[in-house]
Amino acid sequence: MIRYRSAIHWVAFVAGLIVSFHVAALTLCSTAIAQDAPAAESAADEFEFFEEELPWDYKPYKVLIWIASRDTRYDVDQLREPLLEYLDRDFFSIWQTDVALAPTSVATAAFRSMDTMTYDTIASSDPVIAVKRTHDDAVRIQSVISLPSYVSSILATEGLVKQIKQRAAAGGDPTFGGADQLFKANENDPAQLIERWADPQTEAVLVSRGRASLLENPKAKLLTLPIDDLISKAVDTYDKIFIVRVTDEAGVSEVSSVEMETLMQAFGPVATSSFLSSVDLPAVIAHTVTESFSPMVRIDDAGTKSATGMIRASRLISDSDSPANVSVGDVLQPMIRKNDRNGKPIAIGKIEWAYLLATERDGPNVKMDFYSGMAGGLSGRANSRTFKMARLLKPKLPDTTLRLHAKGDPDLPLIGYELYQRELQGKSMTFVGRTDWNGRLVIPQSEDPLRLLYVKNGGAVLARLPVVPGNTPLEVADLTGDDIRLQAEAYIRGVQNAIIDLVAIRKLLAARIRMRLRRGEIEQAEEMLNTLRDRPTNEELANDMGRKQGLYLKEIGNRNANQRRKVDLMFKETREMLGKQINPTIIRELELDLETARANGGKLPPEEDAEEPAGG
Repeated sequence: MIRYRSAIHWVAFVAGLIVSFHVAALTLCSTAIAQDAPAAESAADEFEFFEEELPWDYKPYKVLIWIASRDTRYDVDQLREPLLEYLDRDFFSIWQTDVALAPTSVATAAFRSMDTMTYDTIASSDPVIAVKRTHDDAVRIQSVISLPSYVSSILATEGLVKQIKQRAAAGGDPTFGGADQLFKANENDPAQLIERWADPQTEAVLVSRGRASLLENPKAKLLTLPIDDLISKAVDTYDKIFIVRVTDEAGVSEVSSVEMETLMQAFGPVATSSFLSSVDLPAVIAHTVTESFSPMVRIDDAGTKSATGMIRASRLISDSDSPANVSVGDVLQPMIRKNDRNGKPIAIGKIEWAYLLATERDGPNVKMDFYSGMAGGLSGRANSRTFKMARLLKPKLPDTTLRLHAKGDPDLPLIGYELYQRELQGKSMTFVGRTDWNGRLVIPQSEDPLRLLYVKNGGAVLARLPVVPGNTPLEVADLTGDDIRLQAEAYIRGVQNAIIDLVAIRKLLAARIRMRLRRGEIEQAEEMLNTLRDRPTNEELANDMGRKQGLYLKEIGNRNANQRRKVDLMFKETREMLGKQINPTIIRELELDLETARANGGKLPPEEDAEEPAGG
């Protein structure tokens, strides 16, 4: 049962509304009792609706704390009351809190790794019914109750069928609206069900959510079962779920807590603290839960560079130092969720390489600047199936390691790439460092909680990466490196230098040929003319450039239009330079001079200002 205690200032604000509504509800209930009618249920439903529709700034968080421990001394029933008393010091009116023993799948995941928890790992044991998306009536099948109308059988194992029926009986309907008659428990190994998925005769299977993720060709449509103790049901019921792991190994007693923001199915950083005796345990759990808690801001208006949002339960906060408050200078992680028509997420989670910096408070509202390394983000049309939120970040680590690797290839680090920090409100750039042999660079915490980094290579800016040092131990950027562009640039520079050298050689040879012709040395002049003809021609250089350009563009592919444009421009400019500087005109002129010399008795008529070139 949810524990809820209201703050006096909140009561004062909505007391009139609550009293008025209570009077109406009691009147309905009294009338219903007198007339033996269902109006009492209607009144109760309306009161529940009223409670759910509280304004965002008066709406407390619904919180569930799951405690996982392998030590029987730490009993949840004994911990509950003292733990709630400690939490009331900070969250007296802000939380509606429940404390329970962690389900087996959650406890298993917690003792495996608190840092790598995901929604899929903790919900992997939830049983689901998977229906093929290629089924003729897949669009019409929206729930388990609708299955008898469209599906003839559901393959399952006997053990799982027995388990879900027992759990359904506790919830009230062990028949699942008649769907239980569809189960065909003719397999003992769940892995066999996965293999039979490809059979055209298979319409649906009953498996765990984890195994359902393995179903391919065709994809599966997952239906949640109406049974108790589902992880997915808890996620839908609460706003925040804290998973608390209590360990007592090798004489070291520790509590670790991690928060799951249920709407976005996102986990925060782990908070850990030690304790000496069981007497201290409620206080230590309360401390770690508080440390891992991150207040939420609902983003109401967002543009490309700024956003405005409302802090949840902000009107219930009586202390500016409350863990639920957001202050100017705080950094938040923007998140977005887009649902389908059935409320299932089709896109969910944080916006990569994007942060919000709180710049101004106005009552429950906060104004924020938006910094992103990618196009898009928060801006876009608002609708009832899109949720935009921001989560307060609390950096605890001394630094964050940034790693750069080539797009789509984590094994190809971007080595020697430069990183610069730009002022948030200016254009000044400061050199930060270069990536090492593994594409890594350590970014320490500084006075600025948010650092705006630019990645450069060969003078070209490749990416903008906002980073909050200390928020996570590692951030990985999947970038399109420009090594191919640099190779192309080096080749083009070599071609341009070759053109300059060739132009000088051609001019020198032309001058010497004409000197020989004026002296009557026709044979020597003709030998030098043949040497000039053997020099690379415009066509040869252009053909070689064409082959190289094709190779570079093939390496770049279609993944980076900007690099393709730069490479094309370099080759275009060099071709223009080649056409102007290296052409057959000079050879044709020398051939005419040679014919003129022969017709003139073996000598070219002298020019008054002709001089022997150096080295003649």
